[in-house]
Amino acid sequence: MKQYFSLLFFLLGLAIVSPAQSFRAYLKAGDQAIQQTDYFAAMHYYENALERKPDDLSTLYKMADAARHFNSFEMADKYYQKVLKRDKTGAFSLVTYWLGFVKKQMGAYEEAKAYFQQYLEQAKPNPEYSAKAKQEINNCEQAIHLLEQPAEYQVERMDKKINTAYSEFGAYRSGDTLFYSSYRFDKKSKGRLPERKISKVLMSIKGGKGRTMRRNFNEDQKHTAHTAISTDQSRIYYTLCDFVEGSVAIRCQLFYREKDSRKRWKSMGLALPSSINIPGYTITQPAVAFDSLSNTEILYYVSDRPGGKGGKDIWWVQREIGKNKFSEPQNLEQVNTPNDEITPFFHAQNQHLYFSSDGYNGLGGFDIYRIAKGENWGLIEPLAPPINSSYNDIYYFLNEDGKTGYLSSNRLGSLYLDQHNKTCCNDIYTFKLIPPIPETPIDSSTIVYTPPEAETSVPELPKIPETLEDFLPLALYFDNDEPDRRTRRPTTRKNYELTYQRYYDKKKEYQEQFARALDEDDQAEAEALIASFFEEEVKQGYDFLFRFSEILLKRLLAGDEVEIFIKGYTSPRAQSDYNLSLGQRRISSLRNHFSTYQDGVFVPFLDNGQLVITERSFGETTASQEVSDDLTDLRNSIYSPAAARERRVEILEVKRKEN
Repeated sequence: MKQYFSLLFFLLGLAIVSPAQSFRAYLKAGDQAIQQTDYFAAMHYYENALERKPDDLSTLYKMADAARHFNSFEMADKYYQKVLKRDKTGAFSLVTYWLGFVKKQMGAYEEAKAYFQQYLEQAKPNPEYSAKAKQEINNCEQAIHLLEQPAEYQVERMDKKINTAYSEFGAYRSGDTLFYSSYRFDKKSKGRLPERKISKVLMSIKGGKGRTMRRNFNEDQKHTAHTAISTDQSRIYYTLCDFVEGSVAIRCQLFYREKDSRKRWKSMGLALPSSINIPGYTITQPAVAFDSLSNTEILYYVSDRPGGKGGKDIWWVQREIGKNKFSEPQNLEQVNTPNDEITPFFHAQNQHLYFSSDGYNGLGGFDIYRIAKGENWGLIEPLAPPINSSYNDIYYFLNEDGKTGYLSSNRLGSLYLDQHNKTCCNDIYTFKLIPPIPETPIDSSTIVYTPPEAETSVPELPKIPETLEDFLPLALYFDNDEPDRRTRRPTTRKNYELTYQRYYDKKKEYQEQFARALDEDDQAEAEALIASFFEEEVKQGYDFLFRFSEILLKRLLAGDEVEIFIKGYTSPRAQSDYNLSLGQRRISSLRNHFSTYQDGVFVPFLDNGQLVITERSFGETTASQEVSDDLTDLRNSIYSPAAARERRVEILEVKRKEN
């Protein structure tokens, strides 16, 4: 079962395993984490085990499986490929099937088809997986066909007034106010390390920056999330969730608040009756509809309670307007499957229920579906791309106009929080109907110009580089005074991968230091800025370096002669002569990357001059004047994004040498 609570996922503190522990100890810890469905921890332990035995096939396969379960598909692809390459006996017969699966989730449908077909062509495929592979091939062909059709909607990620590197989800619009949930706040607890994150409900008024709801709406010890407002605007439903003791699971219950005499939400929330909030099960994600025939309000919600079809199901109850009596919960059998159906939303104007599911043959991950409600329920219909993608598309909300709305997704272009988990994090996207092209010529003399409405600026999705030139300038970032602190040596033995990993692991420290002494809202924003810098700049630079190296190798193997120009930069905390050496060490670490990449594959090209790296260190002379050089001001001279951006090396230019 997929863990859709990755929307609220907290990367729990891992069990203590000494760095000196053996391969067997890490492997055992990973297996135990798998039994507890703590796939993030399992990935951590298996990685440590593989550092000791990098070619152990069984552990490589377990690592790939853990990454797949955690929806970290790029990592799963990487380790399944290693198994496929090394497995000479066919012991891991499902590896091609799972490669097809992860390629499909990544939207690489042609590659997915090829792997599914490869699985079918092996000597003795499992009948169960053979049937699945055939169905998946059909699904991929259908996805390719759908992607070739003209798009009816334009989908854009909302800007940083709403989205952060953490998960934002559950957008719900009422009038000029957008309610949504953000999983980026520290849980107030004493003595627990590392600290847990929780979600809170925020509101953005007239397109402004999101702020937490007041009057104690959010709790400091539990997740507050998932809002829905009754049709008469008198009641707001929401969920309170907490971690299950000794587990990574999160369990939720439904609450509501009504308005006081001043039309404000009351400061005290009330739980829904125990017939709905069954102890020991999750009850979450409320959605409200109105039945005019019976003058009742219908509350849809999601639960794993007994009596369903399996996984998370959509349930519903009725409530007479003005009263607090609910009918007995009913399973919405028309849409539920043995898998997960989540995030329902009912659109009153078109009388359709929208929901997400991973139980139908969709594009991959959770897809959004709709079903018409009349005297009887209609047929279930998937929404077309780009509303749906190969990633998780959830929390659909359609405005009253029926042409615009919101959804949450972890698709490409979303901000990422953790290098292991590219399903975390979800961002909120807007969508709008693309006007049809007029079929007849328009008389320009009749056109009346109407100024366009102001729209929130939405950044373009990042372009995936295809040539060396597409990367330029490629910036790679360093921790303060790294590599090799407190030395004036111009070279280092470290390669960039080592300095990057140690730097990336300090992201939490940078967040804490940069957010210190700020109030709660400003702290969350400061932490989000640091997380965004580490994910969108530090990690992206690291990922791009390896993509750059792959393309460079192809060009060299094709016979090209290439010259790369590199510049080094530092922040202004030290004297100029020291910074000159520091910039040279940073360039040296990048040179070491090219010397050690893929066991030295570039060394022959460096030796024969087919690849030339030309370097120059600029040191402090190019540092922004806005960056503090006050050694006592650590926040602004070390931990601020502005200071951190100065500590870098750039691949600035690539030239093809002429013979």
